[in-house]
Amino acid sequence: MSIAPQVLLDGQLLPAAQARVSALSDGFLFGHGAFETVRTHRGRPLLFAAHHARLAAACTALDITPPCPAQELADRVTRLLAAVRLPDAAVKIIRYRELNRTAELITARTLPYSAPDYLRGFRVMTLRQGERDGRITGLKTLNYLENRLARATAQTAGFDEALFVTPAGRVIEGSSSSIFIVKDGHAHTPPLSLGVLPGVARARVLALIGPERAHETAFTLDELLAADEVFLTNSLMGVMPVCTLDAHKFRPHSPETSAVRHLFATAAE
Repeated sequence: MSIAPQVLLDGQLLPAAQARVSALSDGFLFGHGAFETVRTHRGRPLLFAAHHARLAAACTALDITPPCPAQELADRVTRLLAAVRLPDAAVKIIRYRELNRTAELITARTLPYSAPDYLRGFRVMTLRQGERDGRITGLKTLNYLENRLARATAQTAGFDEALFVTPAGRVIEGSSSSIFIVKDGHAHTPPLSLGVLPGVARARVLALIGPERAHETAFTLDELLAADEVFLTNSLMGVMPVCTLDAHKFRPHSPETSAVRHLFATAAE
């Protein structure tokens, strides 16, 4: 995974090394900002209306200026992709408090997931975390260090992703993903009321499967271990099968997960 050598800072195309954030910026000092990570294909950002809406909602909640209209912001993304010649990318759009104004930074990097990841499936490690009820719960903010450290802990231990579980054993979400279990042909994912991020890919999967077979359901770690299949979602990976949860093994190419992965990859927006 490599970062493109140029970025867009407040709409200006710059070498990444020349992009500057003030040392007095609240975005830098206190993580006062929101971001979206968007997958692009052939120079076009995918599921962009949903990403734009979530970014605008987070900015409003954080009292920073919302982004420009969706088409204008998408044009900025395609402009950066053309400049760095990276049509299939992971694009990060950040809006943050910069002194007395809102600033915007857009970066691009190569996609972090490869074909072998999907063939093998992800290995997931559980980590304990308290119940979520803070003011920024459910927002995709720059206060992301706990997630980063959790994933680094899992990777150091030989896993691919960390899964947050409360002390009472209630499953929340992955450090950078939403989790689904499949039981008796029905898919279940923790409800937003538990403080999970309203994932764009999560919402897309729920819509594609439909309310008759996809449900927002609180479940415990024991119920997760008893599932027929488990998969993760985020906008970059789409649908990722889970092959291992701690020491427990799942079949990574189970029928429901494979069908959902294909549907997610091929369905029109």
